Amino acid sequence: MKSWIIREAEPKDIPGLAKVHLNSWLTTYRGIVSDDYLDSLKLETRMELWTRVLAPANESVTFVLEAPSGEVAGFINGGKSREKELNIEAEVYSLYLLQEAQGRGCGRELMKRLIGYFREQGYRSMLVWVLEENPAVGFYKKMGGEYLMRDRLQIGGEEVQNLCFQWKDLNSAE
Repeated sequence: MKSWIIREAEPKDIPGLAKVHLNSWLTTYRGIVSDDYLDSLKLETRMELWTRVLAPANESVTFVLEAPSGEVAGFINGGKSREKELNIEAEVYSLYLLQEAQGRGCGRELMKRLIGYFREQGYRSMLVWVLEENPAVGFYKKMGGEYLMRDRLQIGGEEVQNLCFQWKDLNSAE
């Protein structure tokens, strides 16, 4: 049986990326953001998003986690930091895993792969934003992220707290 594989995303992965993205939102954010908002999310919208993300003009990078079945079971996406006022060079834009891929070290391996990519690009620091009530907060702390600040975010007409974690030196990141 084939093992879990991490590789750079390709256009053929768009349906799988969209499915993971949608399913992760539905399972992770239930009880954190409004049910009405979650129930309004559509797979087609996520497919359009991933078509734009994987377009050659987009400067971000996406790595997929391929399950032994060959299906996309998770992904990580990142690039240059969008927080211009901070002295942080790179950013994890999104990291999502299907529930069956959680607790297997897959998130850690995806992070290590992206950190390696960032180092190759010459980035020395990175950040990630994560909803305060997201269970992944503990994951980012275990990965060496240090709390930097909080901000409010509107999702589906409701305000949620968003936390920013930073890695000041990617050479010492796990």
